[in-house]
Amino acid sequence: MKSNQAKQRCYSNLSTQRIAAVILNYNSEKDIQVCAEQIARQLNVRLSIIIVDNASRPESLDAVRSWLAEWRPNAVRGTAEEVLTWVRQNAALAAESGRVYLIENHENRGYSAGNNIGIRLADALGTVGVLIANPDMRIEDQHYLKELSRHLFADPLNFVAASRIIALQGNDQNPLREATFWEELFWPRWYLRRFFKQISYILSINEDKPIPVPKVSGCCMLLRMDFLRQIGYLDENVFLYCEEPILSARVHAAKGKILYVPTVTAVHAHVSSEKGNSASRMLQFIKSRKYYLKTYSSYSRWQLGLLSASYAVLKTYNRVRGGGR
Repeated sequence: MKSNQAKQRCYSNLSTQRIAAVILNYNSEKDIQVCAEQIARQLNVRLSIIIVDNASRPESLDAVRSWLAEWRPNAVRGTAEEVLTWVRQNAALAAESGRVYLIENHENRGYSAGNNIGIRLADALGTVGVLIANPDMRIEDQHYLKELSRHLFADPLNFVAASRIIALQGNDQNPLREATFWEELFWPRWYLRRFFKQISYILSINEDKPIPVPKVSGCCMLLRMDFLRQIGYLDENVFLYCEEPILSARVHAAKGKILYVPTVTAVHAHVSSEKGNSASRMLQFIKSRKYYLKTYSSYSRWQLGLLSASYAVLKTYNRVRGGGR
């Protein structure tokens, strides 16, 4: 009975609770305009939009400034410290729903560190949840955040909620599973994929109601602020890649759940390029993956040793392929 009453109070308070959307921008001035304006049209939520520019090219940042000056002339812009000072000095204005912030970060320390800048501001604003969204997300459903919030806060053990996500090609990108030890050990399959049946890490879910899952894509997800505060925000020890398995491990270590909500949908308008498959990016992935395995996986010492040897070979191959960089 007590649990049901708590859930009922949570439902009744959703309209008064504040949600922040954090959008990390890095030379994505065209995408971010579409993404931010779509999110701003969300209904029945008290919303703040926080754009964090992660040391983009000067011309890219200038384009974002120009667009923002026309779209939201009253947007608050500056460094993280300057924006936070404004919030503290203008509490009533900061509490207004629809307020937009642009934090101009002069150093790119990676995906998690950049998002944490926005999350810390969201925490200072008193929000109960944070939507992490890539600039290339397309969210046309105006009840998207309301529905995700409703399910996220239905249970105090729900720490993350994510929708169905569809790529431009029409394939699903949520929910996800981790690679098994043997899949990861035999990495050459990745290079010989044309000769083998493709391994899918997308789970096939035939449910039409929210369900706990092992992992979701980091391109768009709603997180509870009390959970983020509890874990000290996102792990900044990786620059790029492996953020999802790290978050998943931290959720499960805290005895929480990642909720997949198939009744709402967003589109990931990501366009693949050769740059995304370069040797340098693979080397960055290997570095991040080894950190995840060492810090968060439950593998034994011998399993970690085998994976380390496997990744050492992969690292050497990509260094040669990348001209020794």
